[in-house]
Amino acid sequence: MASVCKKALTGLAFGPFLLLVLVPPPSGHAGQAGSLSAVFIFGDSTADTGNNNVLPTLGKANFPPYGQDFPGGKATGRFSNGKVIGDMLDKVKALVGEETMTSVISNAIFFTVMGGNDIANNYFLFPMRRQQYDLPSYVDFLISSAFNFTMKLNRMRAKKIGFIGIPPVGCSPSQRTSSKECDPLRNQASTLFNSKIRRKIDQLNAEHNVYGLKLSYLNLYQYLLDLNQQPSVYGFKETSEGCCGSTLFDSATFIAYHRACPHVVDYIYWDGFHPTEKAYKVVIDKFVSQDMKYLI
Repeated sequence: MASVCKKALTGLAFGPFLLLVLVPPPSGHAGQAGSLSAVFIFGDSTADTGNNNVLPTLGKANFPPYGQDFPGGKATGRFSNGKVIGDMLDKVKALVGEETMTSVISNAIFFTVMGGNDIANNYFLFPMRRQQYDLPSYVDFLISSAFNFTMKLNRMRAKKIGFIGIPPVGCSPSQRTSSKECDPLRNQASTLFNSKIRRKIDQLNAEHNVYGLKLSYLNLYQYLLDLNQQPSVYGFKETSEGCCGSTLFDSATFIAYHRACPHVVDYIYWDGFHPTEKAYKVVIDKFVSQDMKYLI
């Protein structure tokens, strides 16, 4: 599948909101029932493939050391050393096979990645939101916004939507405690958000009649947490430090042309916020083997 970046909207902190469209090569007649017309991903910097390169924001990654392991060693705007979630969800086609794809997948599949920046940055980093909301109320506000967006997609006839849960925010190097342990409060916020998303998904799926809507939850939280708790099982050695640094400022333009660690394959995190390509590969493999069956 080829990537075609269609639209980008300005986001807060390091999390641009984007639309990535993955369009498969022709395989059958256009408009044929059951064909996969496209894969759309709306999300933050964990999915960004460079949509915000032309935007006036500090949240950029189109310079070294980003992209050092991308084909050609090119810094494309991906917030990692190589490929990210959006690149790897091409695996939807591989899961069902080229020949049967058109009979298994109906029209487009949509993925959303939202909420992580709102918790890590807008709630915990800046005081304004904490003055307006306690944590449960803020999560309810985020859930409401997420599903308002989902229902807009559904009214546009999007039928298959995968919610990629937010990661264990407290395990990002920049969010850890002084003892380098995952921050429990931030992870509690992530868990609360994800649990409410899952309940809402179950509720809507049970209705069966919302324009043929079919929703699935992709458990990014548990899969990335598992890497942090059992790093050696997956071939990682470093969990609490980022290859390019571990503070709030070790990300985006703040590490332009910064020297990366010599053995990135040992690291779960590339910078203060974002996983490495190797970590993304583990997560995507789990998406495909355990979660995607509910969409296709």
